[in-house]
This record gives sequence, structure tokens and C-alpha cells, in this order.
Amino acid sequence: MAHILSICADEKLVEELGGQLKSGGHSVAFVPDTDKALASAHTARPDLIIADLKEGGDKEISFLESLQKDRKLMRTPIILIVEGKNYSAILGTYQCDIYAILKKPVDTEQLRVQAEAVLRQTVRNKQSRRRERSELQSQILRLEREISATTADLTDAAQNFVTMLAAPPSPKGVRINCHFAPAGGFVGGDFYDFFWLDNRRLAVVVGDVTGHGIQAAVIQSMARKVISIGLRIHGGDVREALRFSNDEIAPDMPQGKFVAALVGVLDTVSGDWYHARCGVPHPVLQQPDGSIEEIVTAGLALGLKRSAHWADTVEVFQTNLLPGARIVLFSDGILECKQEDGEEFDYPGLRKALAKTPSDVDVARSISNIAQAGHRAEDDVLIISITREGVDLEGEPLDETTYTGEFTADDALDSF
Repeated sequence: MAHILSICADEKLVEELGGQLKSGGHSVAFVPDTDKALASAHTARPDLIIADLKEGGDKEISFLESLQKDRKLMRTPIILIVEGKNYSAILGTYQCDIYAILKKPVDTEQLRVQAEAVLRQTVRNKQSRRRERSELQSQILRLEREISATTADLTDAAQNFVTMLAAPPSPKGVRINCHFAPAGGFVGGDFYDFFWLDNRRLAVVVGDVTGHGIQAAVIQSMARKVISIGLRIHGGDVREALRFSNDEIAPDMPQGKFVAALVGVLDTVSGDWYHARCGVPHPVLQQPDGSIEEIVTAGLALGLKRSAHWADTVEVFQTNLLPGARIVLFSDGILECKQEDGEEFDYPGLRKALAKTPSDVDVARSISNIAQAGHRAEDDVLIISITREGVDLEGEPLDETTYTGEFTADDALDSF
């Protein structure tokens, strides 16, 4: 049984139409004008509206427009009864939901047949929408299960990825702080590494692969291993290590991808430091007196092209970290953090953060907190701070537990 709302002031039509529709098992509510019709439609949502419109009736047109804007009533089918020949305005206003337009004088039997046809079509439409809704819900449930499984896989991958990254070592006289936060909390394209070249020289790697997600994580895992092998084979020569890495990475690099990296070596006893940079932001050096210097050197990113002359563009920076000095390495994510004024954190923000950070705190985390005070970073954030503390280690016995011996080309082959 359907509920029909009829807007009609013609008593004869009301009587004849009401009798025929009720005999068909339908409930019918008659209202004399559109003012009462809208309230009635909200009280008892009709399955069909039959509207007797006077020619040029502005109220009737306004009523149809109100229905069209109402989310609960906009799908309600309508049969219009009109007088005169000019009803093109009605068609233009509400054409999508008007199922029939009948001209006066109307044949009530024809109107009843038309109403029954509209109601049957409405039932079919509702059934079709229910099927579509059911299918959509099934698709949503399937997607939710797939997303849940993917999230679990990503979580496992992120945990495995983090465990694969080396923990910052704690050599005597040197404090190393490392802060790493992949964008989105899962695997990312940034990476870092620490490993001993001998019992006093520590290698430090900072890298960034274009993109995010699983593909970037796979590339960075490969790059991190290749750079490590290159440094060990070439005895800590950063330029030759990067040449080796580029030659190994370039043939397998997907189109449009590359690896930016910085490779440095610290003599943990003397404080001697040298590095080469290929695409990552240049690091900053803070002296014991608080002065800050940006260490700008040249170098092309890894993996773009294999070339015998690739390493010719790579510059090596060398210095001695005095007691109390620190060098800060990072990827571009921290520089691109948006601030409250809409500007990026960039080097001016980094300088200010370093200037206000005490020497006895976690420098890397402090910089990250300051940079992201207003807005969370949209890219991976990686910061490594290396501070030489005021300890003179020259002449002290070396710590034999931090170094496991020489690394040869045969060892490199065994690493894969």
C-alpha cells in the first residue's frame, strides 16, 4: 500500500480520485494548497504527489523548487495536473522528477492508471537502489578488509624497517642524537646508517629516496646497503664510495626516481670529520662559540645516470670538530615544515632552533619539535646531530669492541 499526497482544491476531483485510489488499497491525503502540502509531506513522507497546478501559479512552482532542495523529498515522483497550454516553465523547473503531466479536464480513470504505473516504477526504483546499496556496502566491507590487511602489512613493514636501521652508537667523547619520523607513520623514503670503518672511524649516512611508501622503502634499503659496501671497500673514501654506489644503483633505478645522500666519516678520537653530499640539504656546523655555518658543497644525486665522470662533481668537506662543536645532518622534510605565518621552516628556522637549544639536550628531537610546533611535517623527517664533547681522547687505549675487522670485496659479495 502506498501513501499518496494530493494537492487539489477541486472537490469533485478530490471525491472521484480519492475513491478510485482508496479502492486500490492506497492511503490518500488531500490538502487544498501548497502551503499545507509541504508540512504534510514532512509529516508523512508520500510515495507519490499529485499536484493540481493553476496556470502560472508562482506558489506551485515555488513548492516544486522546495521539494527539489529537500534531501528527503527530492526523489518523490510527481504527477502534475495543469490547465492551459503553457507548462514549459514547469518542465524546466522540475523535469527530472515529474513522471507525468495531465491536462484538464482530467479523466480520473486515466489518472488512476497513471498513478499505479508511477507507483510500480517507484517500487522497482527502490528495489534497484536497495540492491545497489547492498552491493556498495559489500564493496565497502571488502575494501575495509583489504585496507585492514594492508595496514597490518605496512605496520609489520614499518616495524621491520625501523629494526633494520642502526641505533646511534655512543662512542666516548661524542654524543649522537637521531630523530626519524616517516610521513604517515609507516615506511618512508628517508634512511640513515651508522657503522664502524675501524676502531676509531665511524661512518654516518643520511639519505632520501624520491617518493614515499613501499617502493621508496625498497629503494632506500638497497641504497643503504650499497653505500655501506662502497664505504667499506674503499676504506672510508667518501667520493669513491659514492662513485661505486652510483654505478651500482643507476642501472636498477626506476624511471624518475633517484637517491639523495650524504656520507660522512668521523674520527671519534681526534674529532676529524669529512663528508660528501649528493642531493640532500647541506648540513650546518655549530662552533663552540655558538656561531653557525652552512656547509655548501656540490654533488649530483645517485641513480640518475651511470657515468665515468659522475664523481668529478662531488666535493668533499673536511674539518675538525672542536670540543663543544656539533654538525647537524638532515633530509629536506624538516626544512619544508610549514610555520604559523605560512612560510617554511628552512635554514633561518633551523639557525634559530639551534641557537636556542641547550647543549645537554637531544638536539635532533628539539629541532623537530620546534619546526613542527604549528603544523605536522608532510614529508619524512630525519635529523642527526653529532656533538663532540669536551673530552681529550688522544693517547687513550682504543675500544676494541666497536670494530669487527677489515671489510673486503669478498665480504661485499657475501652481503647480498
